[in-house]
Amino acid sequence: MKNKILFYAMLFVLLMHLSSIVFAQEDDDLEIFGLEAEKLLNLGSGMLATALLIFTLAAYKRTKKERLVYVSAAFALFAVKGFLTSIELLSIDWSWVDPVASLLNFGILLAFFAGIIKK
Repeated sequence: MKNKILFYAMLFVLLMHLSSIVFAQEDDDLEIFGLEAEKLLNLGSGMLATALLIFTLAAYKRTKKERLVYVSAAFALFAVKGFLTSIELLSIDWSWVDPVASLLNFGILLAFFAGIIKK
């Protein structure tokens, strides 16, 4: 019991310390070659999702397993989300991108779930 209390006390102190570090950060975004790292990672995620989409479609064509259609749909939605959220690299700032990206997250999760439970 004493070890649990000590563990939770140390965890609490650690979390409080880490939160002060997070809140102390500047609002400057990390940049790579003058481009926001977050947007570059989103672009990379979109490209990876596109490659995985191609692989799952090829696997579906070969095996005809219907669950791969749902997985392919999830990868397609993820690719759209990745490219959509990285569009700001081109200095295009649309206010509707973030809400649409959040809706795409729901679609991605539902498609993966459907692929998992489909027999």
